[in-house]
Amino acid sequence: MILTGPNPSRLRGTVEALKKGRKLTVVAPDPIFDFLGKQGAVTGGSGPRQVDDLKIDGMLYAPAAGNAGALGQFLQASVAAARPRTTLRRLAEAARIPNAEPWIVELTFPDGARLLHLDLSLHQKVDEAWVARAAARFGNPEWTIVGMAHGEGASVVRWLPRFGPNRVLFAELVNGERKELGQSTELVTPWRDRLVSSGVETHVFATQTSFRFE
Repeated sequence: MILTGPNPSRLRGTVEALKKGRKLTVVAPDPIFDFLGKQGAVTGGSGPRQVDDLKIDGMLYAPAAGNAGALGQFLQASVAAARPRTTLRRLAEAARIPNAEPWIVELTFPDGARLLHLDLSLHQKVDEAWVARAAARFGNPEWTIVGMAHGEGASVVRWLPRFGPNRVLFAELVNGERKELGQSTELVTPWRDRLVSSGVETHVFATQTSFRFE
């Protein structure tokens, strides 16, 4: 199991499985891995790491301001007033989770093909020097998964080509969470179309969908 960040929605299922006695192999930033180790039997750690025939490496990034920290997306009075039970539950979850930076992750398969998961790293405040380092380290992957923080579509379109992606899966990473909190959502399709028109093969990667490329 690979975890890209400390969001409660991403960790909830992992914590529940550990508390039920399941033994898991987890690759995640050190603070998250240490937190999970207190919940149950977990092996793994941060990258670079090899699990079976899969090589895993990662690089920390600073999230967009609205997504910074485990509590950042919950502390909104309008949400608390509209959905108090949901907000209180999420705040309780967040209070138990370490305030760790998320990371982007590269997977290298036995045949040498690489998949890069950029998570929500491309946003208005991203450091151009960080983009340069990340692109030099992980650029030109066969597959790239990228998400979009709310309102950050233009930033994804701006920065993504720096990574030289061959084929892009544009993932909906925040809409489900925002719906649960009663917040507005945003379609990724128009931004997918912008990437396609610029010559980047891009597909919408919605929840509970899969792709096969031959």
